[in-house]
Amino acid sequence: MPRLNVLRGILTETTSLEKESKGIKTNKQLYKLLQKRKSASLNAAKEFQAANREDLTEKENEQVGILQGYLDGFATTSAEEVVGAIQASIQELEVEGVTPKRDRVRARLYRPGGAFEDKILDEALVAKTINRMVHEVAPSKPSPGQPESVAY
Repeated sequence: MPRLNVLRGILTETTSLEKESKGIKTNKQLYKLLQKRKSASLNAAKEFQAANREDLTEKENEQVGILQGYLDGFATTSAEEVVGAIQASIQELEVEGVTPKRDRVRARLYRPGGAFEDKILDEALVAKTINRMVHEVAPSKPSPGQPESVAY
């Protein structure tokens, strides 16, 4: 019965999105919807726990487990694939004679036809990896008017 309730909730939300012309069209959109519902159930479970409502806490935790099972069924992009795509994007920019900056690399990865278009991945990992790899390629330069540091 809890699995049926989770599915009904997902169907209700997707139907509502369809009516707003924001329907679920990609796996990434469905994945984000499931994450959002899982987060809501986790927050509800914490609130019920604080109110000493063990029955409702248990129900929400059961829903979290069901949603996590659905989320685990999605193919996600590995850390190695993320690093490889970022490296390739940086190299493409360098070949084109363009300085690889964070925003340029990100735009190239997420553009239509880009390596991360509609991919399910850890956005925090992507941001940290882009920052690290761009900095390794082109360390920060001093602002105009500031002297460059000199080693003595």
